[in-house]
Amino acid sequence: MQTLDEELAGLLRESDRVAESLLAMEDHPGHRLLRGAVLTGGSARRWEAANAGMVRLWEWFDAYRALLRQASDTRDPAELARLLRGPAITLPGASARTLTGPVEERVTLRVLVARMKAEYAQVTEVLAEAHEAWSRRLDVLDPLAGQLAGLDSPAARRLRAEVAGARARAVADPLTPDPAVADLAARVASVSALHRTFPSRVAALERLVAEVEAVRAQAAEVRALVVAKIAGDHPAVPREDVVGALERLRRRFPDVAESDVAAAEAAVGAALTRAREVSAHLTGSLDRRAELRGRLDAYRAKAAGRGFAEDAGLSALHRRARDVLFSAPCDLNAGTVAVLRYQRAVLARTEGR
Repeated sequence: MQTLDEELAGLLRESDRVAESLLAMEDHPGHRLLRGAVLTGGSARRWEAANAGMVRLWEWFDAYRALLRQASDTRDPAELARLLRGPAITLPGASARTLTGPVEERVTLRVLVARMKAEYAQVTEVLAEAHEAWSRRLDVLDPLAGQLAGLDSPAARRLRAEVAGARARAVADPLTPDPAVADLAARVASVSALHRTFPSRVAALERLVAEVEAVRAQAAEVRALVVAKIAGDHPAVPREDVVGALERLRRRFPDVAESDVAAAEAAVGAALTRAREVSAHLTGSLDRRAELRGRLDAYRAKAAGRGFAEDAGLSALHRRARDVLFSAPCDLNAGTVAVLRYQRAVLARTEGR
């Protein structure tokens, strides 16, 4: 069993460790943060409780050291036993009260040390949580400020103000989560990327607009030929103002949003698709006429090769089909029917169908 002197020596060593821990608590970055800020919300409430706990810890430690000094000075074994093992410490600031005033609480050294450890754990938990939350928040917010540096647009200025506000909230209430930070980070990334990529995206749009104009010009030439050569209704070449849309986008920069650029890209892309579709439709009409003419010639050659070059019936059908296909404007529906009749007649003679 430990002697009283050994017990006292152990308590003195523990006292030194407690002193070091309390000094480290005072110097904790979370303590410096909370102590130096004008706190609000949940952080203010939790810091008030933690700060009161820190005051208690120092008061309890003073009582602890005072009792150990008494124990070190006494030469009476009974007194030493009372001090080390009995309820010899009166806790300052006891909260219990009676009708006539506060009730003094007397505890043993061991009880006091246990209470100090529990209080210390609660206080340092708040300090560590505050510092970690603040650091995590700034790890997000500080790079946002860097991304916005040098960007001069209404959107960038608004975001800079939001970042400053979020930073102020991080200092004033680090212990309360700020869900707006994640959305803010996403919006800053979007605006930063837009400013960084705008020149290349505009250059790509310029190339796309030039392609739209080229396809339209070609489609217009083809349409003029189709209108003259092919009967029927033919789609007009689309005329969306893609050049104007690009110029308006360029003039508005930097006061543009990602949605504005995306909308312009989508509009020009859609205009190119429509121009290509119309061009393909118009070209298809000429291709269809050429295909019918080619088929007519092929079956005429087939008929001649089988000895039916002078066949009056075939000659009449061929002449009617040729008249339709080589007239201007050409009726493709009528031409298709005429070629099909000639084709069937040739097959009937040459293959017995």
